[in-house]
Amino acid sequence: MKKIFFTIAFGISASIGVNAQIDFIGASSNPITGNIDIIQWEAFDELSVTTTPTILDGYFFGTSSFDAFNSDYYLSGVSGETFGLYSFNSTTGDESLASGSLYTNVSVFDMSTGKMYNLIMETEEYISIYEFDIETNTDSLIGIIYEPGVIGIVADAIGFDSNNGIIYYAGFTGDAELALYAIPVREDVFSFTKTIMTTTAPNNNITSLNFDNVNEILFALNDTYNESFDFIGRNIVELDVTTGEVITRGELVEFPYYVGGSSAFDQTTGTFFLVGIDTSDQLKMIGFDTDLNTYVTGYVPDNVSEIVCDNSKFAKSAYGTAGIEQTTAVNFTIYPNPVSEILTIDNFTEGPVKVQIYSTLGDLMYSEDFTASNKLELNLTALSPGLYTVNLIGANLTATEKILVR
Repeated sequence: MKKIFFTIAFGISASIGVNAQIDFIGASSNPITGNIDIIQWEAFDELSVTTTPTILDGYFFGTSSFDAFNSDYYLSGVSGETFGLYSFNSTTGDESLASGSLYTNVSVFDMSTGKMYNLIMETEEYISIYEFDIETNTDSLIGIIYEPGVIGIVADAIGFDSNNGIIYYAGFTGDAELALYAIPVREDVFSFTKTIMTTTAPNNNITSLNFDNVNEILFALNDTYNESFDFIGRNIVELDVTTGEVITRGELVEFPYYVGGSSAFDQTTGTFFLVGIDTSDQLKMIGFDTDLNTYVTGYVPDNVSEIVCDNSKFAKSAYGTAGIEQTTAVNFTIYPNPVSEILTIDNFTEGPVKVQIYSTLGDLMYSEDFTASNKLELNLTALSPGLYTVNLIGANLTATEKILVR
């Protein structure tokens, strides 16, 4: 029996004239074949729809992402007994399914490089940030954020500044405050900043983060609630990445529901898109002009979700075919892990290397320079039990690994 893994997120939601060609990609269940189809179309244009059958039986909610640098659309999908990272190239139509992928629903692409980044809560209170290598289907740990009291992360609440290499994530703290996390991923040493957001109502829920790489503005969808947690409105907002202020750009008043995992942003026109369900239960696309703070609504294919905007032309124009040069990770072996006394780092052949160990709060706990780096032994008896990040910094390359000290 085939299963479809998609979800409609309910809540109150909701005109611009879109003149430039804006292309979308989404996924839809086919009632005849029972499989998943890839749907491609131009904004608000019913005649532009093309449908491509896939190998997928189902997909997981909120897992769509688009690599504008390589024109690849991604989903966490299921085909028979196999599940993993599904890809569809919007130019060639080629598809594949990498089984057993660690891809999550809190993922984002750097459109200047084609690199994918994941946020995963592997243990309560600890958010791991990974760089995902699609070619090898493996994750490389960048660092860990410790957030006491938090037991989960918010789906579809992540955006990426491709100009400066920064992940933005909106999540709740252990005190139920909303915080904006800024995580630079091109630095040799892991770091992050956390800014408590100045919200617009007693209670807020912020999702659907999209970064405007032309104007360098972070946009999001903001659900507002009163003291009794009664829903009172939904708005398109700007998030001030420096102060944490939530700035209302426009209210979406015509739609009692919206489709989760359907927000997208067109970099060329500065349009924030969202799929809403109106009071007549009609599915419609909302296009919010972030310059004029007005919106229009129009056609969207039936039963489509996991929508992305195909920003391939923008990415190639803005960042070129070479992209922004990134450092290459280094392969090495680290053991034992967990460790209580001596940590051994083996097979690291970069030459002279600096080893740094950081706590989950970003504090430097250990730093030492080694001239010979084929095999390193570190005495960690002075470290308190807990999770740490080990950075190895060589002349040309860097590497990062997570360890648990007992």
